[in-house]
Amino acid sequence: MNNQAWLVLTEGFLSFFSPCVLPILPVYMAYLSQDALKKDLTGWRKRLHIFGFTLAFVLGICTVFFIAAMSAKGLSGWLNENRLLISLLGGILIVFFGLVQLGWIQIPFLMREFRFTQKQAGKEAGSLLQAYAMGFLFSFAWTPCIGPMLSSVLVAAAASSSSTLLIFCYGLGFVVPFLILGLFTEEALNWLQKKKSWLPKAMKLGGILLIVMGLWMSVPAVGAISEQLRRQPANSTAASSQPQPTATPSVDENGREIIPAYDFTLTDQYGNTHTLSDYKGKIVMLQFFATWCTYCKAELPSVQELYEELPDDLVILVVNQPGGRETDKQGVIDFLNKNGYTFPTVFDEDGQVNYNYGVTGLPTTYLINTEGNVYGYMPGAMDKQTMLQIIDMARNNEAY
Repeated sequence: MNNQAWLVLTEGFLSFFSPCVLPILPVYMAYLSQDALKKDLTGWRKRLHIFGFTLAFVLGICTVFFIAAMSAKGLSGWLNENRLLISLLGGILIVFFGLVQLGWIQIPFLMREFRFTQKQAGKEAGSLLQAYAMGFLFSFAWTPCIGPMLSSVLVAAAASSSSTLLIFCYGLGFVVPFLILGLFTEEALNWLQKKKSWLPKAMKLGGILLIVMGLWMSVPAVGAISEQLRRQPANSTAASSQPQPTATPSVDENGREIIPAYDFTLTDQYGNTHTLSDYKGKIVMLQFFATWCTYCKAELPSVQELYEELPDDLVILVVNQPGGRETDKQGVIDFLNKNGYTFPTVFDEDGQVNYNYGVTGLPTTYLINTEGNVYGYMPGAMDKQTMLQIIDMARNNEAY
């Protein structure tokens, strides 16, 4: 597996230990064991019976992931463009659930859900179909915690030629702990029974973790949105001083609108100046990234490989905006040197290039054709194979 696949596998595994999932586990294990107790099963027959219910439960979870994967291509653009808003709203929702779990906010409906007992779970046991339905429905109970992480996986999957592999890896990392619990349900329940005095404290700790997680998600998003709004008036004023086209937009042979690429002059980490229009006659790949962006870090090794094999008709320019949530210019240079990245990285210090290309999520890649027009853009991380594929499409001016 590539680095990106290992990354999403780890994300899936960590999602299992989120504060939204852990409080549900006692109910889950009680549900699995009740039917075996009713049928008076013992030994390996009981363990095998419980594991069968576990597989049905996991299949319900996987169905939700499969639906999400099928929707990834259509949702990727929306998820990427609204990533900051998703983080903000998701963080607020997680803080809300944390306050509920601490008991600081009392909502009867939610409290009934949290008090769902092992006895009630046993009443519902009885068929593999019910176990499947329970897995399917439980997937939505922990959405507030894993939703933002899952959305980032979907964006990466939609932009990758290995989208099925990435979704599979995330799902595998998430469901393997459930399968392990299915094999050792009785032992886990006995341990919980002995430690039941700890459960209220664990619930309180879970509530605190939810609040911390929510703040960790929402506070940076507030800062990033504020920074965008702060820059927008100045950028809009500058744009309004430019002459506005009044003619009907021209189109190419594929019926796509011809959009001239926003021209700029920026300096890279070596002190070299790059003017986009100077590269007319070649295909230019503009890759917007930040050092704090997890999927940017997963994508950059592929960018470096492509740069080292650079064809004569291709130019790669990586764009970074220092300051704000990003480190300063020297910090970015140190990051590049530490990881051995030699591709030219230009610094958009006033944010004009990011603004004019409408970059709202990272990473984002733009392709500029040989005529100096925007061929298209791709939100989210890509692997090398996908990069080569879209570059070849731009080279041949194929419809996408």
